[in-house]
Amino acid sequence: MKYHPAVTILFALMVPVGSLCAQDSVTTLAGQVLVNGNTNGPAATATFNDPAALVADAAGNFYIADSQNHVIRKIGTNGIVSTFVGQMATPGSQDGSGLQAQFDTPCGIAIGPGGDFYISDTGNHTLRKITPTGVVTTMAGRPGESGFTNGTGGAARFNSPLGIAVGANGTVYVADSGNQLIREISAAGTVTTLAGSPENWGRDDGMGSAARFNGPVGVALDHQGNLLVSDSWNHTIRKITPEGIVSTWAGRPGVDGQADGAATSATFCKPAELAMDRSDNLFVADSGNHVIRKISNTGRVSTVTGRAGASGAADGNNGTARFFNPYGLAVAPDGSLIVADAYNELLRVVLLPFALTIAKTNASGRVELFWDCAIDRNYQVQYKDSLDSPGWTDLGAPIKAVSLTVSTMDEVADPTTLRVYRVIRKP
Repeated sequence: MKYHPAVTILFALMVPVGSLCAQDSVTTLAGQVLVNGNTNGPAATATFNDPAALVADAAGNFYIADSQNHVIRKIGTNGIVSTFVGQMATPGSQDGSGLQAQFDTPCGIAIGPGGDFYISDTGNHTLRKITPTGVVTTMAGRPGESGFTNGTGGAARFNSPLGIAVGANGTVYVADSGNQLIREISAAGTVTTLAGSPENWGRDDGMGSAARFNGPVGVALDHQGNLLVSDSWNHTIRKITPEGIVSTWAGRPGVDGQADGAATSATFCKPAELAMDRSDNLFVADSGNHVIRKISNTGRVSTVTGRAGASGAADGNNGTARFFNPYGLAVAPDGSLIVADAYNELLRVVLLPFALTIAKTNASGRVELFWDCAIDRNYQVQYKDSLDSPGWTDLGAPIKAVSLTVSTMDEVADPTTLRVYRVIRKP
C-alpha cells in the first residue's frame, strides 16, 4: 500500500467481493482433461495429444504445436479447433501445402514479422517454415539427421531443437536442446551458433562459446534485443545480450525449488516455454512445479497461478486453479495468457493479476485510476473511506475494456479525503 496526500492507494485485484488478495482467474479454453486424441471441432469437445508450444496471431487465433499428433492445430476466434497443417498422427518430414505436409513431434512455434510461422520440428531435427496460407518448407537441417553443423539450409544440423523466437529483423533463434546450444538463423537461412559449446553441458556464464547450458527449452526476446532462455536442467533463466554475453538472470544454477522473490535468489523446477509481455515482464511455464511464474522487468519473481507441487486440472480464481506440467505459453492480443497444459491435454486461459495505480490530477481532489486489463472484460471500480469502513461503493458503472490499459476519474469533493480503491473483474 502506498499513500498520496489526498488518497490511500490499494494495489489489489479482487474478484469475489471482499477478497483482499491480488489474484488470477483461470478457465479452460479447449480440450478434455486427461483425454488425449485428435478430435477437431468445438473447443469443449476437441482433444489434443501433448500440446507443446503455442502462439497467437494479431487477430486472436491460436496455433499449437500438437506434438504427439505431429501437426499444427488452430483454435479460431470462433472457438473451433482445426488442423492447420500436417497429417494427423502420421509422423514424417514431407513439405507441402496444408494437410499434405508431415512433421515429427513439433515442439516449438513462433510467428515472424511477415506473418510466417516457424516450427522446431523436434523429431526431424529440422526447422520448418509455414506461410500464412499453410505452405510448409524445410528451412534448415536435414530430416532424420541429428548433429551439429553450422551452414546454410540443408547443410546445417540440429539435435532435438525446441523453443524458437523470431526477431524484428527476421532472425530466428532456436534452443538446440540436444546440442546444449542456442543457435540463430539469418533471414537468408544461414545457421550460426550464438552461445554454448556443442554437446558440452554445464552452467557457466560468459561470452558465446564459453557459456554452457543444460537442456535449454524456451526462448523469448525482450524489447532491448536480449534473448531469455529457460535452461531447464539447470533450473534457471539465462540472458544473452545482443553481443552474445550469457548471464544467469533468475534462479540458482543446479538448485530446483519454488521460492519467489529476487531473481537471483528465486528457484525454479524444469522451466519450459517463455512468453514476454509488452512491458518486458517474462512469464515462465515452471513445469516441474506445475505453476506459471512471472519475472517482472525489475527482476522480481512471483507465482501468478497454480500451486507449487500440486498438480491438477481445476479452473478457478485466487490461486485455486491447478496445472499438470504446463509447457507452452503465449500472450494473447487481449492481454490474457494462454497456457498449453501438456499433461492435462488442455489449453487454458489465465487472466493475470494486475496493479491498480492512481494519481491526483489537480488541487480540487480529482483522482485518476488506471490499470492493465484484458480487452472485452468488464471491470467495476469501488471505493470506501478507510480500510475499516464497512462495504464498498461503486464508482460509476462497470467499464468494458477496449484497450490493454483502462483509466477512470473520481471527483473527490473534499481534497483532504482519504479513499481506498479497488477494481473487481466482473463476469
